[in-house]
Amino acid sequence: MNSAADNINRENNQFSLPQGAHAYIREITERCEDLINIGIWAGIDVQRLQRWLNNFKTEQEKYFAACILDNLIYRSNDQTKALLKQLFQRTLPDLTRLNVSPVGTIYDWEEKLKKSFTNRPVNPEIRLVTATGITDRPTKSAHEIARFIKRFLHVDERWIINSWEIIENVRRSIKIFIFIDDFLGTGTQFESLINDGGLNHVLSEAYFAYVPLTAHIQGIRYLERNFPSLHVSATEILYESHGVFHKESACFKDGINSPQIAKEFYYNLLDKYKIPIKGANRRGFGHLELAYIFEHAAPDNSLPILWWNDPGRWHSLFDR
Repeated sequence: MNSAADNINRENNQFSLPQGAHAYIREITERCEDLINIGIWAGIDVQRLQRWLNNFKTEQEKYFAACILDNLIYRSNDQTKALLKQLFQRTLPDLTRLNVSPVGTIYDWEEKLKKSFTNRPVNPEIRLVTATGITDRPTKSAHEIARFIKRFLHVDERWIINSWEIIENVRRSIKIFIFIDDFLGTGTQFESLINDGGLNHVLSEAYFAYVPLTAHIQGIRYLERNFPSLHVSATEILYESHGVFHKESACFKDGINSPQIAKEFYYNLLDKYKIPIKGANRRGFGHLELAYIFEHAAPDNSLPILWWNDPGRWHSLFDR
């Protein structure tokens, strides 16, 4: 039964503790520790988890943090490799079957692109393209995906190029260009890559596809609308309901709070701990408000409280 104080909090739109909140916090904390200890959450340790949890001081804040952890989707490097395997074995063959490529449906992408140990490898007429621009930093996650592809799938690095090499490869009659990336959020960053690289005019001259491992439906729709000749597909798709404050999210459905109340509490949390993020980044870039993390990097569409780091003020749980 809810207490009178709980009823008052709801009437005042205050984020409050439901019955059993303290047991829930312990349960989620122990579960996360177990996931770390058995290696499912590889790449972080229990000490880092505890440092992050120590950012939250009040009982309401600790309960809020537990709700976020309960809804967190974490992709370790092993899981990222599994997504890549799915990309090459299912997503790309399905893409070229539904949107036929210049060489027809390609069923075995690994065989087509694998490293050759002969002096004269067969040119597959395909190039994988890192979804980065010439001014992007070398640590951008698309480069990490390229490294995974070379090491894990044994793809010949001669068939992986940068975006600014596309036009020259079009002139050399390469027929298929596949942009690789880990995450598609709003689509605006990829749009900038196309526009800034002067690639608009070549999209219709060959077969172009963008195949991030994970994509938000908002970004897919945005790119399909703005670049009709670009084929967009992903191994994993996230929807609006994956946003932790979305009305259909299960993140704060506890009978006491609501996504709107939780969102206001979150804004107050940012202000209280002086996390200086404003505008479209406040709930993750484009306000996608995700709790989705790769071991190698946290997408900037995820909540900043997961990856923001300010020594002495706020300890990050994951790296950006």
